[in-house]
Amino acid sequence: MRTPLVIVLILLAGSQTASATDCRSWRKIGPEAQQDRITGMISAHVNSNVSKRYTSEDRVAIQRCLREFSSEIGEEFDAACSERPGANAEVLDDIFDRFLLSCIR
Repeated sequence: MRTPLVIVLILLAGSQTASATDCRSWRKIGPEAQQDRITGMISAHVNSNVSKRYTSEDRVAIQRCLREFSSEIGEEFDAACSERPGANAEVLDDIFDRFLLSCIR
């Protein structure tokens, strides 16, 4: 029963600590800046108070996993923003959260 609560807290922290901003700003920056933005989202999550409740190994594993998915995260951001150019930050945060969930074992 504790695991679902932890996952919800992680997702909330991820959503609140960093954002890819909205699709308008995402599309204005180049590919390198987009990857920097994703890396910033990953770092912000790993350094969040919720993430700090994990052992160092867990946080490192989650960070490593998210970094491995950074290209795919960017591709999904691009696809979502192509589909809905005016989408807000919540849409991109939801994509990030799905990848985060897949990295939590």
